[in-house]
Amino acid sequence: MRSNEPLRQVLHMTETISTAPTGEVFLLPKPEDYAKEFQRLKKLVAQFRGKSGKEKLGTAQFFPKGNGAQSRFSREEGEGREEDEGSPEVVVVMGVGFVGAVMAGVIADSVDKKTGKPNKFVIGMQRPSPRSYWKIPLLNKGIAPVEAEDPEVAPMIARCVLEKKTLTATYTYDALCLADVIVVDVQCDYFKETMGNCRQGHAEIAALEESLKILGEKIQPHCLVLIETTVPPGTTEYVAYPILKKAFERRFSTPDPLSTQHSALVPEPLLAHSYERVMPGREYVASIRDFWRVCSGINEPAKEKVVKFLSEILNVEKFPLTVLDRPIESETSKIVENSYRATTLAFLNEWSLFAERNGVDLIKVIKAIKVRPTHSNMIFPGPGIGGYCLPKDGGLGVWSYQTLMGFEDDIFKITPLAIDINDTRSLHVAELVRDALRNMGKIVAASKIALLGASYREDVGDT
Repeated sequence: MRSNEPLRQVLHMTETISTAPTGEVFLLPKPEDYAKEFQRLKKLVAQFRGKSGKEKLGTAQFFPKGNGAQSRFSREEGEGREEDEGSPEVVVVMGVGFVGAVMAGVIADSVDKKTGKPNKFVIGMQRPSPRSYWKIPLLNKGIAPVEAEDPEVAPMIARCVLEKKTLTATYTYDALCLADVIVVDVQCDYFKETMGNCRQGHAEIAALEESLKILGEKIQPHCLVLIETTVPPGTTEYVAYPILKKAFERRFSTPDPLSTQHSALVPEPLLAHSYERVMPGREYVASIRDFWRVCSGINEPAKEKVVKFLSEILNVEKFPLTVLDRPIESETSKIVENSYRATTLAFLNEWSLFAERNGVDLIKVIKAIKVRPTHSNMIFPGPGIGGYCLPKDGGLGVWSYQTLMGFEDDIFKITPLAIDINDTRSLHVAELVRDALRNMGKIVAASKIALLGASYREDVGDT
């Protein structure tokens, strides 16, 4: 009987390393590495605040526990903390993927609009999993962990890490204890069980919920939690707020000796939502920094703080913020925004089939229509839709209505149908190729097809 030892060794190695797309291999951190890593972060934060001329290490008291540190606050320390106007802030970006990595760079590259000096120190945080840990050492070398056609991305990341010293990356959740602001860029997917039937699917928010639970146990009461992820409408109020509120009650409430109730003087979480409008391509950075934003907060202090934060890092002079009353309005804005575009594309699908079968040049037709100012933004149809948002965002709204809100009736007709049409649109391209091969007398299964490129926008590597 052959030994399985070589196989076990290979499996063990794959569990303890993370391989970058370039082939570079990194060892995952060991339990004893976490405390050292947290000390490194505290030192960097102290150095940054010292350079900024305002030494303010925060109000946390750190006590070793497990692999890292746990924060603890007294009532006096946790409440009423005064923050100087323009004082340096520590910002933790949770998730340094497609959106988070560049968002971290934009924040780290920002400067005080009065003094011109950096006033944000950014810590990009990523789970130390074999799949994604490699992003951390790459970032700490000044290398962007995402591929981008935008020539501004790579030098911005390198500048912030190596020259300005305003950006670092880590794997320890203890970094959350140091944060004045946390930007949550944890992925939230919509899983479709079958192609062409959006209703047979569900939102996958487990990773977001787990991140929020960790946040609740780590953050200081004055810390703003800004959810930037595209989420099902209602997530901030129905999911995130209860998680943080319960954690705060466990951590900060004190038993009243004259009552069975806990003290009411528990700090309210500062929770906000502001969705990104990232556009891949040569204006990747500009789509974050130089573009309109929508935001809202769970309460008035949160709303004021998120407006202040975004105004300090974005070009709000040319692209003013739109501030809404409730997070659910901000969340709904993103879903409707992308569902609208997906619906217009699905609408043009049926007219492209009409044009194809009747010898009509639909491009000419659309150009003729676009002359009319009210129709100047008509979208040209393609072989399908791509990117990350349009194929799924409408599904988040449909799921939310019935799962988070608890409604049983079926009000959504157009939104899921548009997703179904767009999902199956690309199959028509394969059908055209199949028919062409048959007309040429070729055996379809034995034919070789050269695909010269497929992207949903010009000059974009993303499909």
